[in-house]
Amino acid sequence: MPNNASEALALLSARRQRLTRARRAVVEALFGAGGAMTVRELHARLNAVDLVTVYRTLGWLVKLGVAREVTAVPGAERFEPANGSGHAHHLHCACCGRLTTAPVCGVDGAVYARILCEYGFEVVDHTLTFHGRCAECRVAPH
Repeated sequence: MPNNASEALALLSARRQRLTRARRAVVEALFGAGGAMTVRELHARLNAVDLVTVYRTLGWLVKLGVAREVTAVPGAERFEPANGSGHAHHLHCACCGRLTTAPVCGVDGAVYARILCEYGFEVVDHTLTFHGRCAECRVAPH
């Protein structure tokens, strides 16, 4: 999977996907965001791209595996670039709403094997979200 906007655009081009100016702008904003963002947050970064185009482009990027949808809280879906690992882990602050991608994974093949053995379910990827309070909210008075 691509690590930056240039690689993502090259991958999409190699797959013979139509790269309009608006689609390029969404890809660049998504990869430049530094974390998962809502559609409205991405739209706010894009002056010349309408909201419908942002929604459609993100859906297209998810379908092609370049982006992933993150649902830490139902109704507050966010999007981020997909990484090559096939899964993601996030830290969601219940106070300020910040969502941080965590580069650690405690889920190993033994967990996948147990799920297959006990439930007959083959895991192909996973997401994991921890809910709590970020460092800033922990020290802030309530």
